Amino acid sequence: MAKILDATGSISSIDSIILGAEKYIILVSPFWNCPQNVILSLLGALKNGVQVVIFCRPTQKNGREKTLPIPREKWEYFKKFEKNGQFVVKSEGLETLHSKLYMNENKCLITSLNMYDYSVEKNIELGIELSWSDGHDKELQRFVMKHLNEICEKAGLSATNPIIPDAKL
Repeated sequence: MAKILDATGSISSIDSIILGAEKYIILVSPFWNCPQNVILSLLGALKNGVQVVIFCRPTQKNGREKTLPIPREKWEYFKKFEKNGQFVVKSEGLETLHSKLYMNENKCLITSLNMYDYSVEKNIELGIELSWSDGHDKELQRFVMKHLNEICEKAGLSATNPIIPDAKL
């Protein structure tokens, strides 16, 4: 069943998606300034063997610096997971990315919320949380997976060879 959420509810949903993941986490946001609690939750998921894939724009708004979804000073913790392919950041080909989608194998959040502190603190946000496990949102699940396929294709990934096989792209 779908739930409508405000900014606070959307943040709680993202936490729940990360903490509840058993196989994979897919995070789509054009702009990133990853909050500390999300960084810690992602590290916990990675240590538990969860695959994490992030889709973002290739450059920040100022165009001077390559986007890193995790602050540079925290990047060191993620390098070993990146080397073994468990932590993947895709940005090439996504210059026009504007979608915000956060999901695991059981739950999905479609929202206006960027993974950016400013969005949480200053913006009026809206999100819709979908549960894949209750079977009520199958048509929406197909739509989300089709949209995710389009993002994958723009990022140079093939739907027939998805980065996360269990995601049923």
